[in-house]
Amino acid sequence: MTQARLDAYCGLYCGACLIYRCTQDGNLATAAATLGRPEEGLACDGCRSSRVTLACRDCWYRDCPAKKGYTSCAECPEMPCDSLKSLQTRRPHLVEIVDNLERIRADGHARWCADQAKRWTCPSCGKATWWYESKCSACGAAVPTGYRMQAQ
Repeated sequence: MTQARLDAYCGLYCGACLIYRCTQDGNLATAAATLGRPEEGLACDGCRSSRVTLACRDCWYRDCPAKKGYTSCAECPEMPCDSLKSLQTRRPHLVEIVDNLERIRADGHARWCADQAKRWTCPSCGKATWWYESKCSACGAAVPTGYRMQAQ
């Protein structure tokens, strides 16, 4: 089975999303409890898949590149548009999206995704981690890349 592309249209790395991680691990209850949301409609196989979380089904950042004939915002000559700049300010993990898109432009999505997979992996045990994880849920080791969780 081929691994789905985990570069979201907007420059996020889906592999570091708690909802994606818990969907892949078969443990949506953890994501639901952490985020204070019901499990129903929460499952997601990544932004580019046919199964995305309810909150992302009508995402402007998924639709805009497709309407323009692009596979991501990285291909758009208007990047960074005002909408992307605004998106960057909504949550700590979004602050990097424009930089990520620039790296995708320079390096290609496959290399960028490989770099992100390494970045969001526990250096001690190799378990995939997520944006707001400060300690690995498997081994308890410090995860150097985690952001501080904001109130939802």
